[in-house]
Amino acid sequence: MPRTAEQNQRLKEERRRALLKAAREVFARRGLAATKMTDLAAAAGISYGLVYHYFPDKESVFAALVDETVRGGIELLVSARQRPGTPWEQLHYVCTQMLEGIRKQPAIPLILVQAHASESIPAAVEQALDRYSTEFNRNLEELITSGQKAGQIVDVPAEELARTFIATVQGLALTQLFPQMRDTPFPSTDTVLRLFKP
Repeated sequence: MPRTAEQNQRLKEERRRALLKAAREVFARRGLAATKMTDLAAAAGISYGLVYHYFPDKESVFAALVDETVRGGIELLVSARQRPGTPWEQLHYVCTQMLEGIRKQPAIPLILVQAHASESIPAAVEQALDRYSTEFNRNLEELITSGQKAGQIVDVPAEELARTFIATVQGLALTQLFPQMRDTPFPSTDTVLRLFKP
C-alpha cells in the first residue's frame, strides 16, 4: 500500500533529522573544510545521492547545524529567564542544562567552536553566529546583571563574566574529545559557578 503524503513528509523529516545528527558528529570532529558529502552520507547510513535530496552542499548542512545550535542556546536562556526563581537560580538552571548537554552531546557546542575557527564560513553561518553572539550575550549579560543587582553574583563587569561562562562551557566541551579526560570527574554546576559567587 503506498504511503500517504503525510507519511512521506514525516519520513523525510526523520531522515533529515538523522542526517543532521550524524553530520553534527562529523563536523565537530573534522570541521567544515575537511568534511565531504560522502562522509555525511556514510555517517548517516544513507546513499550519497540522497544527501542532495535534503541539502545542496555540505555548507548548507553546516549552516543548518549552526542555526539549530544557535536557536537552542538562545531558547534556553530566554526560557530560563522566564522561569520562577532568583537570577542565581536561573543562571544555575542554564549552566546545568548546558553541562548536561555537553555530557550527552558534546558535538553541539563543538559545532560553534568549529564555526568560529573556520577561515571561510558561508554567509548563512556568519549571520547565525552574529545573531547568536548578539542575542545570547545580551540575554546572558542581562541575567548576570539582574543577579548582581540582587547581590547574588560577583560585582565584575557582566561582559567579562558572560565571556568567562561561554569559554568555560566551550572548554569543557573540548575536553570531551580527549580520551584521557573521559575518566576524570566532570565539573558540577556549583563548581563552574563558584567564580560567579560574591
